[in-house]
Amino acid sequence: MKLVTVDELHPGDVLDRPVYGKNGLVMLEAGTELTAQYIDRLQLLGFQSVALGKRGAAAEALLASRMKVRPDEKVRDLAEIELLRADPVQLQETHHSLIRFLETEENYSRLALPLAELADFKRGYRERLLSAVSHRAVTEELSVLRQTDQSLFDHTLQVSLMSGLIGAASGMDANAQYELAVGALLFDVGMTRISPELLRAKRKLTEAEMAAVKQHTTLGYHALGRMREVPDAAAKCALLHHERYRGDGYPYGITQDKIPDMAQIVGLADVFDALLSPRHHRDPYPPSEAMEYMFAAGNYEFGIGIVRSFLKNLTIFPTGMAVILSSGQTAIVKDTEGRPAHKPVVLVVREADGRVPSPYEIDLNENARIYVSRAVPIKG
Repeated sequence: MKLVTVDELHPGDVLDRPVYGKNGLVMLEAGTELTAQYIDRLQLLGFQSVALGKRGAAAEALLASRMKVRPDEKVRDLAEIELLRADPVQLQETHHSLIRFLETEENYSRLALPLAELADFKRGYRERLLSAVSHRAVTEELSVLRQTDQSLFDHTLQVSLMSGLIGAASGMDANAQYELAVGALLFDVGMTRISPELLRAKRKLTEAEMAAVKQHTTLGYHALGRMREVPDAAAKCALLHHERYRGDGYPYGITQDKIPDMAQIVGLADVFDALLSPRHHRDPYPPSEAMEYMFAAGNYEFGIGIVRSFLKNLTIFPTGMAVILSSGQTAIVKDTEGRPAHKPVVLVVREADGRVPSPYEIDLNENARIYVSRAVPIKG
């Protein structure tokens, strides 16, 4: 028998003694072969150590089958992370990048809010993010993320913006909005613990490689759980943002209201921006397809209330954008306020067969036969 800390456990380890819960009942019997989910649950519940017996032949074989990729190809060396975290030049550039993001008006163009509400939101969002990064440990993790993959860092900032929008629209109090801001900024830090070669692969990953990438939820949670600057609700955004409403997510496969709202909000924003963004292995999806996906996600991937709040306050075709309609007409988006994200008021400037004598409006929310096909630049 050997006493081992929970952080040192590996799938395939076998318990020598039972594990008891706080109520005195046996949670795991002696002889139980630990899985990744069992280990994650022990860590989540705050267990410090367990007693292990000798690993049996079957457990050894199972562990070996899961190690088709060498450990050094799956998990990043923590010493490398420490070097990235300690770089003062990169730390300063990360802070400057965040400020540039906050001050770039284009980043707010998809928010379908009245001007007064938009100004209030921007002010509060800026204050929350600056408060979060006033903690050096938070900025250090963001710096590691940016150095690991710039596109992943850019994605994180977009997720933080959309998550903040949903949180504010959902009526969260100031404390909850701050916890959500921290959670949205750090939800993907577990990706920095995965081998960068896997993150940048321009091919379909093997089953073992995908399993390694999926570890980023628990790796991120463990990293954030050690940071006193990160509220537990924020850390759980890292752990649970891939859980889905009907139970087909990971790492636990939990369902519906068992998934915290903050994790659902971050998960929704993560999916939406991922669809709109290019990835190392694919091009971005057209905005209309991304929006169709979100319309179908209510009470399937995310709670319907969160989805509705998101769709009500976001537009995928900002005011001033040039678009091609399904009718072949070219138009300029004129008004998005208070309407479905994919149904703006547009100003037709060119018919399908040529110019128009005088531009005229079409309210796509009142004309179901016409919709926006794609965004394009105006020519001559």
